[in-house]
Amino acid sequence: MNNIKKDAKMESFLPYLRDPKFYLEHFCKIKGKVPGKLIPFILNEAQKNLFNALNKSCRIMVRKARQLGLSTGISGFFYHDTITHPGTTTALIGYNSSLTAELLDKIKTFYKTTPAELRPTIYYNSKYEISFPKIDSKILVLPSTENVGRGYTLSNVLVTELSSWDRGEEKMMALEASVPINGRLVIESSPKGLGNLYHKLWVSDNEYVKKDYGWWWGYSKTDIEIIRKRMNNDLMFAQEYCLEFLSSGRPVFDSVAIRKQRKNVLKTGDKYKDKEGVEHMVEERDGWIFYKKPKVDCLYVCGVDTSEGIIGGDYAVVTIWERKSGEQVAFYRGLMAPDILGDKLNKIGREYNNALMVVEVNAHGLTTMAILKRLLYPSLFFRPSKYDSMGASISNRLGWRTNSLTRPLLIDDLAQALRDEWIVIRSKEILDEMQVFQYDENGNPRSMSGYYDDAVFSSGIALQGFKVMYDKPLTQLEYSDHFIISR
Repeated sequence: MNNIKKDAKMESFLPYLRDPKFYLEHFCKIKGKVPGKLIPFILNEAQKNLFNALNKSCRIMVRKARQLGLSTGISGFFYHDTITHPGTTTALIGYNSSLTAELLDKIKTFYKTTPAELRPTIYYNSKYEISFPKIDSKILVLPSTENVGRGYTLSNVLVTELSSWDRGEEKMMALEASVPINGRLVIESSPKGLGNLYHKLWVSDNEYVKKDYGWWWGYSKTDIEIIRKRMNNDLMFAQEYCLEFLSSGRPVFDSVAIRKQRKNVLKTGDKYKDKEGVEHMVEERDGWIFYKKPKVDCLYVCGVDTSEGIIGGDYAVVTIWERKSGEQVAFYRGLMAPDILGDKLNKIGREYNNALMVVEVNAHGLTTMAILKRLLYPSLFFRPSKYDSMGASISNRLGWRTNSLTRPLLIDDLAQALRDEWIVIRSKEILDEMQVFQYDENGNPRSMSGYYDDAVFSSGIALQGFKVMYDKPLTQLEYSDHFIISR
């Protein structure tokens, strides 16, 4: 009878043991700030938040500030998963062996501080591996070589400081192939420069859930201000604590202005109030993002950078601005054939009070423009006849044409509008592209290799429409002052 009661009590206790938070906080310890002292592993708010994400998603990217304990948290989660699920292989991978060996040392501390009756039997315990033969599970430290993970089937993988890996693309390709669909792959790093694999993955549309953990997750305003003053380097502080990717080249667009604009970014489902106190909710429809519905008395400008609409090519990007406030109200970025795009623009443009349609007519834009003409779209942009003479008149040629003369003009106007805060950018994609838009060795502005610039040009093309659209009431002539209406 006593054995039955004991078994029943143990059975009721099992759900708690299967909970990683409960297990780590009640049975494991970590090294404290005082050398040689071990303290209970009580999860902080950032670690709790990340555990929730790990319970929901198999692919996660973490962008982190220093000293938030996220590597320790992920190691703890994976340790618990390894010892509670037979046949689990966990790998810890970093750009140098000392970093990952330190993570394995954390796991050994978890194991040593756990009550003996809860510890799985260890068969092999080295600097690079712990194996538990009775449950056929193990935890490995692997070097970040070009063949990393090859030959293994990995249930859990922690990739540390990917921003510092060399030849990251080929290494991650081999590693991702070793993790099954239901396996967990977590990439955590502090942001470094632009253009490395970590940055490319972060700004790209992919299967990874992106999680930001800046200083506000673990520091008070007083403490972080002390750290900022001690560092005495605003750029490094922005990178190490504010999660900023820093440019090592010559950026075209002001980085401080981009940082300010990121506070304006909205995503689907967000609610916000405009300057008049009117509440809006961001909606998505057929791939289009609508930040603000059209108002009856507002003028709008629509900038269009077309594409051929096939996989592997550039994106078609559409940006709509409110002329008076400079606020972005709608956005589209996707693969859409130029003729279909023309039909869609006709509908969306009419919704926004016959928005001035500024289409780049290089290449596929001619097809889009032809569709708009056929549909009798009422407000099309006519480009100036000359750009290098005073009082240049508007020509009879439809659309914006980008060439060696107009390209610098478009970029410079957009850079000034960003710097002087004439525009309010809502789309993260635009700011991400601005951040990697740099002057090359010949002084030509272009995006870094491997990145897109369609959102930049869509925004700049729309801005050119601002120049020909007067946003004030047309009250120069008051006809009642000049005509006598006879009865």
